[in-house]
Amino acid sequence: MLKIILGAAFLYVPLRMIYKGSRRSVEAKTGNIVPGGALAKSSIGFVIGVLTGIISLGGGYALVLSMICLLGAPVKITIGTSLASFISMTLISGAFKIYQGLVDVIVALSLGAGMAIGAQIGSRLVPRVPASYIRLSSYTFL
Repeated sequence: MLKIILGAAFLYVPLRMIYKGSRRSVEAKTGNIVPGGALAKSSIGFVIGVLTGIISLGGGYALVLSMICLLGAPVKITIGTSLASFISMTLISGAFKIYQGLVDVIVALSLGAGMAIGAQIGSRLVPRVPASYIRLSSYTFL
């Protein structure tokens, strides 16, 4: 049953966002804050944190979509906010997994090296690419 619910949620959101992203008349939102109250933001973070910890959901995907769809945040600010929020979660959950003996250290270091290079390239591209292209490519990729 959980697979059906997650499958439906994961299918609905990208299809909706592809549709919205393909409409050229949609103006990109601007700003440097994620709208909404502290309770809404904390609730979203809590739910996504629990799901990420339990089923390795891919919290960045869920956080970015939640901030865009539920809070109406600008695409570019959601990317940076999502990345910054993962620092503490990654350190804590990674330490637990290492302690539990559930980490292939060589693979983790290799992935980390590739991600560090990719993050440098991505962080330089985001300011130059229109938000509609980022949104459309993100949802098409998913």
